[in-house]
Amino acid sequence: MFSKRHSIVAVLTTCAMMMTAPAVASGDDTHEPQSRHEAPRPGHDYSISVEEQTTQKGLWEPLLGMFGHTSAAADVNGDGWVDLYVGGFYQQLPWDRFFRGEIDDRGATEISPDRLLLGGPDGFEPDPTFPEMRDGSSSGSAFADLDNDGDLDLLVSHYYPYEFASQDPPPTNGQQVVALRNDDGRFTRVGQVADEVAARSLAIADVDGDGNQDFFVIEDVYYEDDLGPASSRLYLGDGAFGFEEATSASGLPDDLSGLGVVAADLNADGWPDLFVSGSLRGKDVPDGEGTYQRARIFINDGGDGFIEADGSEFTMVSQRWLDESAGVAVGDLNRDGLHDIVVGSHPYPALNTLWPQPVHIYLNQGNDEDGLPTFADVTAETGIGAVDTKPAHVTLADMDNDGWLDIVTGVSVGDGTEPAIFRHAGVDGGIPQFDTPSGLHDERLPSPEVAEWDRIGITRYWPTGVNADFDNDGRVDLFGVEWFPDLPSRYWENTSTAGNWLKVDVSAESALGSTVNVYRPGDRQRGKPPIFSRQVLSTESYGGGALHTLHVGLGSLRAVEVEVIGTAPTRERATLHARAGETIHVDL
Repeated sequence: MFSKRHSIVAVLTTCAMMMTAPAVASGDDTHEPQSRHEAPRPGHDYSISVEEQTTQKGLWEPLLGMFGHTSAAADVNGDGWVDLYVGGFYQQLPWDRFFRGEIDDRGATEISPDRLLLGGPDGFEPDPTFPEMRDGSSSGSAFADLDNDGDLDLLVSHYYPYEFASQDPPPTNGQQVVALRNDDGRFTRVGQVADEVAARSLAIADVDGDGNQDFFVIEDVYYEDDLGPASSRLYLGDGAFGFEEATSASGLPDDLSGLGVVAADLNADGWPDLFVSGSLRGKDVPDGEGTYQRARIFINDGGDGFIEADGSEFTMVSQRWLDESAGVAVGDLNRDGLHDIVVGSHPYPALNTLWPQPVHIYLNQGNDEDGLPTFADVTAETGIGAVDTKPAHVTLADMDNDGWLDIVTGVSVGDGTEPAIFRHAGVDGGIPQFDTPSGLHDERLPSPEVAEWDRIGITRYWPTGVNADFDNDGRVDLFGVEWFPDLPSRYWENTSTAGNWLKVDVSAESALGSTVNVYRPGDRQRGKPPIFSRQVLSTESYGGGALHTLHVGLGSLRAVEVEVIGTAPTRERATLHARAGETIHVDL
């Protein structure tokens, strides 16, 4: 059922998905994308701008001294304000080296542990009750209801087994995937919920349709000499923080590796699939420029296991095996009702030899005759510009509420204190177009302070982050996680000249995997595609946990029809006519 923060008259329909046509068409039923150029802002002067508010909103001091590597957003205590989890590699450098002055501590008194920062009207405050998590290297995270009690718990992946960690002194706890239970906004560390695994990133979804959340965790190739070949793993949940390893039993190969992963329905059948972002180049390939497959796609076979789909369209240029594919974002970029994919990169030697390169955009072409999704690399046709540092962090957000999803990256622009945002400029011949921001390449400016980035000679970037309307003003704000401890992670409030908006919040028990479609009034009944289509996903980007409340930019529209479709096997559906400026709560 639906509820609203503002009282309006609502019409509600709920039915089984099997009784209606699929919300996102696939195969022969694919909606044709726009064949003409459709501008995103006819007659309206929308623009994108952000303003850093890290210090003003209470985030500078608690996040200083952290080797940040993951973040996730959720309203963990139900007070209507989005809260923020930030995790890092604890004691990545020996204590004496860090405070000896090799890296300027800028007033930090310790290497900060993981933090839960509670949001409010005046900004953020650290939660003093949150477990400090000083015993691992937090690399990925996501909020999800792991025990079916209606609130959002937290799952954190700790990177590499500690006996191989180059830390002095080493941490003493060997937990690699850690669950924290949420009881009315207070978190308790449940403990390890997986076998020993070099846990890099993770994704949570109900892959077998039993009503309990499962998770997939990926290993990378960087520590194979010590640990053996990378082996990412799938764990099936029992709804009470118990998880059973089921990788081989689910048909997944034992040689999966990468840095980024999402669990999303890519063929529109209601079942969560797996997209693993990781280069297939391998260590045996001699050094030198080459183009290699960067991802593998595994399609859920109705809860009975996974079938690998063709991923050869997903490629990246690399110099050595160290150059990796990274962050992933999923959403409909051209209003054809199909969910497209944006992929970022994590180059090492290629950063000095083969860059600049753009983030890559892949359009969903519908399903083949076997029901498997197909994609096309349209990067060169979108007008998106190349970036001059690591674009590991990629997310989708309508920053100016004009009704089109922009690409937000962790690449810095200008003086290194703001992120590069590629503004959606409409669709031309079915291909989304993007404007490249200023402040890249020879337009860069001196940074306001000398930091570790300058010492090692790498243009600044944020490896991951998360987007949310943290200040509740109807515009999406940004958070970027800082890797080096001499700078804090940064928070930017959205100051854009923006259009109308709507938020859709699906209840915790049924949120993950649900599809939210938004239509102009009457378009759904006429068989036209939605103006907005996204799934509620656990993760986005590289090691980042996605907010479950979806933000919808409406441009000048004041009324829309919202359709929410749950996951298989039941695929329950709810529809509602809504007005702009509302937060709609949906309980399927």
